[in-house]
Amino acid sequence: MGINRPSLYATFGSKHDLFLEVIDRYSLTLGCQPVKALQGEPDIKKAVAAFFEASIRAATLKDRPRGCLIVSVAVEVAEKDEQVRTKLSGIFAEIDRGIADHFLVAQDKGQLSQETDPQALARMVISVTHSIAARARVGASRGELSRLSKDFMAVLFPSRVYPTE
Repeated sequence: MGINRPSLYATFGSKHDLFLEVIDRYSLTLGCQPVKALQGEPDIKKAVAAFFEASIRAATLKDRPRGCLIVSVAVEVAEKDEQVRTKLSGIFAEIDRGIADHFLVAQDKGQLSQETDPQALARMVISVTHSIAARARVGASRGELSRLSKDFMAVLFPSRVYPTE
C-alpha cells in the first residue's frame, strides 16, 4: 500500500480494523459479482447459471489468490473473532436474501413451483458456491468447477440441458 506502520495505524486504527475494511471492500467489489450476475438475468435458470459462472470466474482469476477471501480466509478467522463472525453473518444473510428474493420473483413469474422454498434454495446455491471457492483454492480447474455447477443445475432444474463449455 506504500504506507509505513504509523500511517497504517493512523489510517485504519489497527491491522484488525484494516482486515475488516478489506472484507467490506472485497464484498463490494469482486465478492458481489456473482449476485449481480444473478440479479441481472430475469430467467431463473439462466440467472443461477450466471451466478455460478461469475463465482467460478472470480475464484480462478489469474494473478490473484484462488478461491474467495470470505470463504477461504475470513471464515477461518471468524471462528475466533466475534467481529469478523458478525460481519460475515451479515454478508451471508444479505446474499441469501438477495438470491431468495430473486427466487420469489421467479415463483411469481411461474418459473419455479410455488412449493419451492426460496430461502432453502438460496442457501443451497450459496453452499455450492462455497464448494466452488474451496475447490478452486486447492487447485480445481475452471472445467472441473463448471462441471460441478452444471451437475447441480441438472438436479435443480432437471428439465433443462446445459451445454458444456
